[in-house]
Amino acid sequence: MGKKSPVDEIKKVAEPIIRDVKVAAKPVTDKAEPYIKEIKSKAEPVVKDIRSKAEPVVNDLKTKAEPVYEDVLEKAEPVVNDLKNKAVPYLNKAKEKTAPAAKAVKKQSEKAAKVAKTVGNDLSLKAAKYTCKEEVFIQYSHHELRAADIIERAKKDYVNNGHKLTSIKEIQVYIKPSDNAAYYVVNHEDTGKVTF
Repeated sequence: MGKKSPVDEIKKVAEPIIRDVKVAAKPVTDKAEPYIKEIKSKAEPVVKDIRSKAEPVVNDLKTKAEPVYEDVLEKAEPVVNDLKNKAVPYLNKAKEKTAPAAKAVKKQSEKAAKVAKTVGNDLSLKAAKYTCKEEVFIQYSHHELRAADIIERAKKDYVNNGHKLTSIKEIQVYIKPSDNAAYYVVNHEDTGKVTF
């Protein structure tokens, strides 16, 4: 039993081609998992065609080879070589037919990577915005005011005038140093004034 079976010989011939396809497609398939199903659906008819054409020959060889394995191996060598030669074009054809789908997946994965990078950058900017401590000071005539303190005083004044703090959706504060006051507008409707 030193010789390999015809099926093993066919697998051996197909193995480097299949391995090359898998290695070439791995980075793309890893990044583009959602598109893999599309490739499979496009490649499925070709694979089925190859299987349907190869299966009867393989089954026939198995059946004939079992009773006289060694004898068949010797006699099957030309058939195996012929099968090798016939299988390579089908495998190459499968590789060619799946190439456009693989290119489409690669293109989509590149677009997805760009979108992911943009989203990541946006999230980083937003995270920086929320993690960055910001303070604004207004200095005039020997006075110094913190903008956040003025906003808080405006909110407090609004609540003291009978409104709920939770009703504030928006507040604009206009600081007028010449009046020693800040004027505010809440939700584009209610107005008020705080002095400092």
